[in-house]
Amino acid sequence: MKKDKENKKDPYIKTKQKANGGIEVEMPKSPSKTVTGKVFAILVAVLTIGVPVISLIYLLIRYMIG
Repeated sequence: MKKDKENKKDPYIKTKQKANGGIEVEMPKSPSKTVTGKVFAILVAVLTIGVPVISLIYLLIRYMIG
């Protein structure tokens, strides 16, 4: 029963200890398949497109007013 709960909690980043003392980091899921990854991708898209459009509208209005 304890293993079932551990399998449902799939952490985004897993770390493993190597035999030589180093640490190995692995990502079991693609960032585009996680909720955090999707939110970040949408945020980047909105900022990339939205900020220039909003600043262009602001500058056009400011230029027309004088």
